[in-house]
Amino acid sequence: MRDWIETGIVVLVLCALLALLLGDRIDAFATRLERRLLSLSPRTFAFSLAALVFVAAVWLSHFSFGGQPFTSDEMAQQWHARILLSGRLFAVPEAQREFFNTAPVFDRDGRWFSQYPVGGPALIALGVSIGAAWLVNPALLAFATWQLYRFLAGAFDELTARATTLVFAVSPMVLVMGASQMNHVPALAFTLLALAALVRWDGDATPGRQTRHALVIGAAIGIVALVRPLDAAVAAAVIGVFQLWRAAASSERWRSIAAEILAGAIPVALLLWVNARTTGSPLLFGYEALNGPEHAIGFHVDPNGAHHTPLRGIVLMSGYLMRLDRYLFEWPIPAMLFVVAGLLAIRRPTRWDVLLAALAAGILIGYGAYWFDGFFAGPRFLFTAVPAFVYFAVRAPGQLGSSATQLPAVRRALILVIPVCVAVAWIVPSNGSSAVARVASYRNQRTKLKTDVDAQVRRAGLRNALVFVTESWRGRLEARLRVLGVSQFRAERILSTTDACALQTALDAEDTLVARDQDQRAARIIARARAFGTAQLQPGLQADQTIALVPGSRPTPPCLTEFFRDTSGTISYPPFLARQHVDREGRVGGNVVFARDLGERNELLRARFGDRSWYVYRVPRDLDDTTLAFAKIRDESPRSR
Repeated sequence: MRDWIETGIVVLVLCALLALLLGDRIDAFATRLERRLLSLSPRTFAFSLAALVFVAAVWLSHFSFGGQPFTSDEMAQQWHARILLSGRLFAVPEAQREFFNTAPVFDRDGRWFSQYPVGGPALIALGVSIGAAWLVNPALLAFATWQLYRFLAGAFDELTARATTLVFAVSPMVLVMGASQMNHVPALAFTLLALAALVRWDGDATPGRQTRHALVIGAAIGIVALVRPLDAAVAAAVIGVFQLWRAAASSERWRSIAAEILAGAIPVALLLWVNARTTGSPLLFGYEALNGPEHAIGFHVDPNGAHHTPLRGIVLMSGYLMRLDRYLFEWPIPAMLFVVAGLLAIRRPTRWDVLLAALAAGILIGYGAYWFDGFFAGPRFLFTAVPAFVYFAVRAPGQLGSSATQLPAVRRALILVIPVCVAVAWIVPSNGSSAVARVASYRNQRTKLKTDVDAQVRRAGLRNALVFVTESWRGRLEARLRVLGVSQFRAERILSTTDACALQTALDAEDTLVARDQDQRAARIIARARAFGTAQLQPGLQADQTIALVPGSRPTPPCLTEFFRDTSGTISYPPFLARQHVDREGRVGGNVVFARDLGERNELLRARFGDRSWYVYRVPRDLDDTTLAFAKIRDESPRSR
């Protein structure tokens, strides 16, 4: 807020002074700029801007993320992509699952796959197949940029289309998301493809061409359903209402709508078939199979044990819009001021204005009904609606300026405000809203996860190896709880309220007892650990190493060993799962297998991986650390040589 007040006022004063001092020269500059922008042919403009977006996203994927998956969502989907490349829909879980499981991955009942719809992993698999998973989203973002321009040019005038697409292309939220491996990018790309086809369906009077456009709409929305079903449902509802309204005045359009439904049904049928093969039910998605019905959209008790109510949904929606203020543009003026001004300033909204407003509202309301507060590069759940927000923001200065014809200085200041804001965001360093600072912040975050482990493996010349990865004590305990059927959300609550040493002791003791039903075992372990006393989170630890202890208690020697293992360096296991290879039988294999280091329990893997050389992974100090990353602890057995 301080940055907006201070820098924002400076920007507004600067625009006002330039408008007063330069006068007609601003009008002349705006005219020249408009002519230059419109001098390019539509094809040249579209493909040039798409190419620039592609290059920028590729560069950012390496500069900010090291070309690696950055979040657990991306890592799980890349693992799922490797499963698909093996020719299977799911892998076979290992007998000792605690060495390999991660939070967003289903690994029981003989099936092992990520919780996400199959479309995202399938697209990532295209990049993994050529050793460049980081290439997929930049290519899709370039495609999205092209389709956005096609839609806007058909729905509005050429100047509006080009200006909006340019502002979209320099949005930090757009570029950072495009540099990631998140599945929001393909959802946006194919939604925009559907909108571009919708414009042509609306304006084409030839039944045959209407049907072709409708087929594209249906297939595109179906692909969105394969990636993000909620986004597809909202887009389908908005587009469907629009088409029904248009078809009411032209009965010839009904045939094309029927073809569209059939085209969309094919990807949806594929999604339901994959669900049936993986979760056991066409309508049961992976995240519900993993975390229970509490994970579903709607107002109920969520997986964290909190009541998701309509009021909380409104709070989430408000939070998403507040974050959009900052992260959409990183301008020195809140983005939603432009968006709201653009909405209110449009005197006679066209059907396309209404369509875009409905899409934005539908996405916002849809995710308000979903309990999870999603964030990455901004309010990521709104990403499919970002083009609508950008469009209304870009319209604001022009619409307001047309109402200020009697105040030429105000009109000229409005002409300058967006170009000046873009320049400030990308050029002027700032600790507040700044595109440059945002890009740099992602480069400086979670640097250990950006290590090129594949390059380390090549440098070390590993062959037929099993590599143990030292995750934090908290992570090791969570992994063992997940094997007992405890959801990740519940496991996190348990670790934050239960003495870590008591939990470790209870888990180790359970290994010596007669096996029982998983739920009974989990209940016995948790009850025994909680009986130790009321625990408190220990201050001064990194988030992934945070543990709770009962004040005044004395940890046992095994617990002290677990605690001090964290001081030698830990790293999250999911990036290594994303690198596992899957053989045709659905088992992990390949030249190198990565497993979570569980200390003395590692001997449980002797029967499965005893024919390999065993190594411990040494966590790098930073991205420039090139020292040996693997320490051998056991040679491969003689019978395997």
